[in-house]
Amino acid sequence: MGIPFWKCVTALTMFLVLSLHIVNVHSLAVMSVDIGSEWMKVAIVSPGVPMEIALNKESKRKTPTAVAFRNGERTFGEDALTVGVRFPSNCFIYFLDLLGKKIDNPIVDLYKKRFPYFNIIPDPKRNTVLFKHSESNDQFSPEELVAMMLEKAREFAQDSAGQAINEAVISVPGYFGQAERTAMLKAAEIAGIKVLQLINSYTAAALNYGIFRTKSFNETSPMYMMFYDMGAYSTQVSIVSYQLIKSKDRIAPELQPHLAVLGVGYERNLGGLEIQLRLRDYLAAKFNDLKLTPNDVTKNSRSMAKLFKEAGRLKNVLSANTEHFAQIEGLIDEKDMRIKVTREELEELCKDLFDKVVLPAQKALEASGLTIELIEQVMLAGAGTRVPKVQDRLVKDLKSNQPLGRSLNTDEAAALGAAYKAADLSNGFKVKAFITKDATLFPIQVTFDKEVIDENKPAKQVKRILFGHMNPYPQRKIITFNKHQQDFDFTVGYAELSHLHENEVKCLGSLQLSSIKLNGVRDAYSKYQDQEGIDTKGIKAHFAMDDSGLLILQNVELLIEKTVAADTEEESTLSKIGNTISNLFKGPEEVLKEDKPVHETPEESPIPQASNNTSNNTDTYDHTNSTEQLKLNDTVSISESKKNLKVVTVKETIDVNHEYLFVLPAQDDDLQSSINKIAELKEIDLAKSRKETSLNTLETAIIETREKLEQPDYASSATDIETQSILDKCSEISNWLEDDGFGAEAEVLDSKFDDLKKLVLPVWERTFEHAERPSRLEALTSALNSSNSFLNKIKNTTLDDTPFTQVEIDTLEKLISEITTWKEKQVEEQEKLPKSVDPVLTVQTIAIKHSSIEREMRYLMTKFTSWKPKKKEDPKVKAPTSQTDNEKDKILEEDNDTTVKNNAQEDEVEKPTVDEASSTVEDNVESESPLKTDNTKPIVEPTKTEEKKDDTHSEL
Repeated sequence: MGIPFWKCVTALTMFLVLSLHIVNVHSLAVMSVDIGSEWMKVAIVSPGVPMEIALNKESKRKTPTAVAFRNGERTFGEDALTVGVRFPSNCFIYFLDLLGKKIDNPIVDLYKKRFPYFNIIPDPKRNTVLFKHSESNDQFSPEELVAMMLEKAREFAQDSAGQAINEAVISVPGYFGQAERTAMLKAAEIAGIKVLQLINSYTAAALNYGIFRTKSFNETSPMYMMFYDMGAYSTQVSIVSYQLIKSKDRIAPELQPHLAVLGVGYERNLGGLEIQLRLRDYLAAKFNDLKLTPNDVTKNSRSMAKLFKEAGRLKNVLSANTEHFAQIEGLIDEKDMRIKVTREELEELCKDLFDKVVLPAQKALEASGLTIELIEQVMLAGAGTRVPKVQDRLVKDLKSNQPLGRSLNTDEAAALGAAYKAADLSNGFKVKAFITKDATLFPIQVTFDKEVIDENKPAKQVKRILFGHMNPYPQRKIITFNKHQQDFDFTVGYAELSHLHENEVKCLGSLQLSSIKLNGVRDAYSKYQDQEGIDTKGIKAHFAMDDSGLLILQNVELLIEKTVAADTEEESTLSKIGNTISNLFKGPEEVLKEDKPVHETPEESPIPQASNNTSNNTDTYDHTNSTEQLKLNDTVSISESKKNLKVVTVKETIDVNHEYLFVLPAQDDDLQSSINKIAELKEIDLAKSRKETSLNTLETAIIETREKLEQPDYASSATDIETQSILDKCSEISNWLEDDGFGAEAEVLDSKFDDLKKLVLPVWERTFEHAERPSRLEALTSALNSSNSFLNKIKNTTLDDTPFTQVEIDTLEKLISEITTWKEKQVEEQEKLPKSVDPVLTVQTIAIKHSSIEREMRYLMTKFTSWKPKKKEDPKVKAPTSQTDNEKDKILEEDNDTTVKNNAQEDEVEKPTVDEASSTVEDNVESESPLKTDNTKPIVEPTKTEEKKDDTHSEL
């Protein structure tokens, strides 16, 4: 008999659900990386551990974004900056903003001006930036340098989480365009990291603020916040709304917090770096004015690197103090620098920068359409907001009624917000939903030529906005080409950017993003041109702006609506069940916001909604075709014709030739070359780390060996020959280390350590034996004394009053006697031997004897505690039938007296106690005794008459 289909469906559904749960149980931790121009912060979320910042090797919560190469070694963070002070061209810094830039970009020109000691050359294939290392002539692209930092970030995260991590959410500046975002994803691919999402840094900070304040949001009126983020390189300001919105779940809708970015403003070159550079140049000019040396300090790269580092320290100190001395020893020509700088001098030096502080905030307000009065609070983020003058200008120029918000962690807000998003996107965690909608900073449009009807007239170019300024994303859009029936092409690029400065537009690089050629349009139309009941809806190109802010062309298709006779057969039960199951397991991408069409209509016409447009077209089409059917057959009623017709949508996929016009990162062989380069560098680092570990182990062993041999306990455990041999080996290895050892590989160092270990190990073992033996013998003696006490009590008690057999008692007595004899003999022999000879009485043999007596006692005590004494029954006296009543009473009295006497005698019997014996039972059993096992000892279970204890035995 076959299994019913509904049972198969139920079993399949349960299997899928259980599979999902299994994946969740075994999923890994995830991380977020907030990689900025100057600092990198890493946060992790692991099972059972809330969001936390991953510490680096120095146990610090942030790491400088710096990579240095020196003498074939690669260093990161603080170590790299240390190299950069002495060898500036060997330490690469502030390279994040060079992602996706061609060599002629204004940002690259500014970078060369700020850091003239770097050798920057063009990539021969892509005309992008390459750093040429002065020592090795190796070349590194910004993507490769970012990949190295991401790889180091994963190392910090894995050390903190204690498990492998391969998924991450990475924060990027909001002004990153398509080229920069694509380059960041490629850098993560080179590092072998799966990017769950790129998130704008201000959105991550706003999310971190919102997840702890959901109770202050409501359903009726949104709460508006401004986040002012001044970092090392740039300043970004965002206007964000928080509101509770009902979920679209039809079964159990619930209120979910919703974050929407309404407006964004930024200044690319307003940040701590510009202040630091001005301080550097100011200190250089002051030092030159002192005329301590004829050489110009600005012409010396090493001196300028020292001044740059001191300017960064001075900037931080002056944020909390009104004046401070800048000091550098041996700045140039062995001349020291000591210059007093006041906060007023710094503010005057950066006056034009402080005048720009309010500009990005004003741009954000303008983009959002709000006024400062509607903003709940201006929340500060980024280390640059610690500068007092920045805060003063914000209060003065913004004229907000509320004080500046300082409750957000300026350094870690973006990293923690991105970590929450990583946990939300990961399959291993379930977090409370917090919907985020970001905004399009640079509008995107589609440009195409109208189909040429008259070849003598030039084609008219048409532009259609695909994603407007501040349009929310993720979102899908559809553009429809109604009149093109031949193969054609169109371009996708940035739209009008009048809200940006001219120089900022140049920084974006290529304004054209993609060139798209459609092939097979004519063939697709020709398939249906001779068929009846056909209505073409045009060529539809489906675009999407995903969560990472990347524009994606999903597909292009010809949409045909075909009128056919309706099939009156009801949908089968099998089909219904199959559709129900498929709807149950829809992915999150299937419930994205409905596609919005962008039709080939005049620009001033409004963009219709997708749902309304579809329904109107269908209704009109049905009506037209039903009228045509009436003309052919007048005998059919209108209602009957409508019932027998239905519209079927047919989609013909159009072949797309997609060419990217912006700067693309390395592809194919070049990408694989970058991956191999990073892997080789990692192998070198691992070999270096292993070598350092082996070297430290060997050096430590030599020092500890010499120190221990000077101690009496260790010296007495070695013979004169052994001592001299060990010291000679230590001297031999030390001399070898000074000559060749520091350049040796880890395997050679390990072999030297093994040679030394073979000599010292016997001495160390003897020392251990002599130190541990007294305590172990004392414990064995205590166990023997307790066992003897227990044995004596059993011997003073009749066997009928105990659960033990004579064999068990004899076995215990024999074992005690044997161990006692063995101990006395072994101790006597050991005392005759010098400490420099291997002992005959070892800790291990003592432990074995101790274990055997403990096991025997544990067995006996377990049997005793589970034993229930038998209750003695009084003998029954049968009264003669001829006795009188007085004689019966006398017999009863005699019986009572006998019972009392028997009970008194039982009270006088001495019972063995368990206090002393149980105190000797320990858990350090190292071997099993061959004398007794639990299987050989029968367990006596009480009978029904024994279940009730006599009162005289209650103490047992």
